[in-house]
Amino acid sequence: MIVIDRKNIVGLFFKSTCILLALGLPLISVAQDVALEISKSGIETDPETVDIETIADVSEKFSDDLVSVSEKITVDTLEISAVPVSLGKSDDNIPEAFHVLDLVGAQRRAVIDNPSIAAGAERVKQVQQVVKQARSMYYPQIDMSYSYSLSWLPSGYTDSVNSYLNETEDVLRDWRKESIFQSTITRQPSLRERRDARRWYGSTRDFIDETRESIESPVDNTSVSITLGWLLFDGFAREFTNAMAKHGYEEAQAAFREGQRILLDAVSQAYYGAQMAREQVTIATSDVAFYERLHKEAQARREVGRGATSHVLSFQTLWYAARTSLLLAERNYETARIILAMLLGMPEGRLDSRFDLAALEEETPETMILPDEGAMLALAFALRPDLEQRELGLRRTQAAVKREYAGFAPQIAAVGQVQTANVNESGFDSERITTTVALNASLNIFSGGRRRAQVIEAKHARREAELRIVESEQEITSDVYQAMTNLKVAQEALALQREAAGCIEKNRNLVELEYNAGKAMLVGLSQAQREYTQAMGVLAQARVGLQQTWQALHAATGTNLDVLNQEKDEVSAKVITECCETIEE
Repeated sequence: MIVIDRKNIVGLFFKSTCILLALGLPLISVAQDVALEISKSGIETDPETVDIETIADVSEKFSDDLVSVSEKITVDTLEISAVPVSLGKSDDNIPEAFHVLDLVGAQRRAVIDNPSIAAGAERVKQVQQVVKQARSMYYPQIDMSYSYSLSWLPSGYTDSVNSYLNETEDVLRDWRKESIFQSTITRQPSLRERRDARRWYGSTRDFIDETRESIESPVDNTSVSITLGWLLFDGFAREFTNAMAKHGYEEAQAAFREGQRILLDAVSQAYYGAQMAREQVTIATSDVAFYERLHKEAQARREVGRGATSHVLSFQTLWYAARTSLLLAERNYETARIILAMLLGMPEGRLDSRFDLAALEEETPETMILPDEGAMLALAFALRPDLEQRELGLRRTQAAVKREYAGFAPQIAAVGQVQTANVNESGFDSERITTTVALNASLNIFSGGRRRAQVIEAKHARREAELRIVESEQEITSDVYQAMTNLKVAQEALALQREAAGCIEKNRNLVELEYNAGKAMLVGLSQAQREYTQAMGVLAQARVGLQQTWQALHAATGTNLDVLNQEKDEVSAKVITECCETIEE
C-alpha cells in the first residue's frame, strides 16, 4: 500500500499548479475542484481563499485527481506568448483574460498588429503586380474598338442644294400646269397617260422631299475593328525590364524585412524600458515600506518614552518623500506601457489591466560571455536585410543600364486587324469586312541625344547603388562594433554593481541594527537607506541594460528576425515533453 502524507499532497499540488501556469492553462477549474473536495471532507474554510495548509488536509483521492488533470494537457490549449490566468473569485467585472506579455510575444504581436508593417506588406504586394505587368509584354496584345458618329453637312452646302430643289419643284409645278392646259386645248389624254403623268409627278416630288430631308439630317458612321499586335523584337528591352521588376520585388521584400528588424529592435528596447520602469516601482515600493516600518517603530518607542518626537517626524517626512518617488515611478511605468502599446499596434493606445509584463530575465552564464567579434560581423553581413536590399538595388540598376541600350535597336512587331465600317447602315455585312496582316519594323535614327543621356543616367544610378552598398557595409560594421562595446561594458558593469549592491545592503542592515541599539544617528540610517535605494536602482538599470545590449546586438546582426521563424508547435511540444518528464519524476 502506498501511503501519501501531507507533504506529498502539498508537493504534488504545487508541482501540478506550476505545470499549469507554465503551460498557460486556466486554474479556475482546479481551484473549484479543490474547494469541492474540501467541502466534501468537512473542513471549514473561507470559500474565497484556499491555502496550501488547507489543501494538505485533502484526501489521497484528490491528489490522484490532480494527476489526472495534469495528464489531460494537450497542445491545443497552449499559449506561448500570452499566459491566461483566472485565479480568484468569479466576477463579471473582471477582464475577460489576463495575459503575461513576454518579449517574444510582444514582438510577434507587433509584427501582426503594427500598421507600419501592414503598410509595408501592401507595398510588397504592389511591387508583385509590377512583375506581372512586365511579364505581360511577352504575350500578344488584342484590342477592340467601336465608334459611332453623327455628321451634319455645312449650311453653305445645304442652302445651295435646298435652293436648287426649290427651283426644281417650281419648274415641275409649272410643267404640270402647262401640260394640263395643253391637253385640254389639243386633245383629251387617255386614262393611262393621265395615270403615268401623275405617277411620274408624284415620284419626282417624293425624290425632292427625300433629298431635302437627307441633306438636313445627320450622317451616321459606325466602325468596328479588332487588332492583334505581337512585339517580336525590341533589342531585349523586355528581358531587362522583367529583370528589373524581379529585382525590384525582391528588393521590396528585403525592405519589408528591414522594417520588421527595426520594429523588433524598437519593441525590445521599449519592452525593457517598461521593465526598467517597473523595477523602479518595485524599488520605490520597498523604500516606502522601509520608512513606513521605521515610522511605526519610532512611534512605538515614543509612546513608551524611549524615542524622540523629532525621529518620528523625520521618518514621516522620509516616508512622504518615498511615496512621492513611488508616484513618479508609477507615472514613468504607465508612460512606458503606453509607448510599448503604440509599437504593438494596440487599438486602445495603451496596455490596460489585462496585460502584465513577464518578470525580468535573470542573467545566465551564457549572457555574461562576450561573443566573438568576427563571427558577429560575418553573421551581420549574411543576415542583415538592408544590405541585401542594397545588393538587389544594384542588380536592378545593372538591368536598367542594359535596357537603355536596347533603345538603339529596331522594334519589330506583327499586326493583324479585322475591320468593318458602315455609313447610314444599322447592320454589319460580312461583305464589308476588311482583313489586314502586317509586319512593322521601326528604328529611331536620331533622338536629339535623348537615348545617350538615358544610358548615362542609368550608369550613374548603378554607381550610386554601388556606393550605397559600401555605405551599408560601413553602417553594419559600426552597429556591430557599438553593440559589442556596449555589451562588454554592460557585462562588466553588472558584475561590479551586483557586488556593490551587496555591500551597500549589508551596510544598510548594519546601520539599522546600530540605530536600533542607539549607537548610530538617524542621519546615518537615512543616508544608508538612500544609498541602498540608489544602488538597487543602478543594479536594476544594469540588469535591464544587459538585456537591452543583447537585443541591440541581435538587431545589429539581424538575428532578431529569427523570432518570426520559430514555430509554436515545436515550442509547445518541447514544453509538454518537459512537463511530462517532471510528472514522471
